[in-house]
Amino acid sequence: MENISVFLDTDALINWLAKEVDPNTGEELWRAPLRILKEIEIGELSGFTSIINLMEIIFVLRRKKRWKDEKIISTIGRIREIPNFSVLIPTEADMISAYSIQTAFALDPFNSIYYSISRRRIDYIISRDSDFISIVNTAEKKPVAFTPERFLKDVMKQS
Repeated sequence: MENISVFLDTDALINWLAKEVDPNTGEELWRAPLRILKEIEIGELSGFTSIINLMEIIFVLRRKKRWKDEKIISTIGRIREIPNFSVLIPTEADMISAYSIQTAFALDPFNSIYYSISRRRIDYIISRDSDFISIVNTAEKKPVAFTPERFLKDVMKQS
């Protein structure tokens, strides 16, 4: 299989880190991100996120999940140690592009940056944000953004 590159959004990483379960359905939301991360570890996929995603993860774990700082630091270290997984730092060009994207599409600043970083460098975006997925797929005129489960079903099965 060719090496497919994927950008993991904050929500997918938090699903995995916090072993999240959907309170309404009981679905284990962390399982699909874990499978994707295992594919990254063995080199079947190249994984990416951004420094801004890591900052957002720190915020969510601290404020919403009430994790202790030591556990958060250790967790961020775990993310950074995943083989074949890189943390991207937005360039000035990425930020200018993100601004243009945000003026053209109804995306928040974070998703505008993530989309900008991913556009020409990454094959697929993995997210649970249905609005983000829909806007990216509409803008690209093809499916490039998926939930973790849909990515495993639609993309990984074909590879």
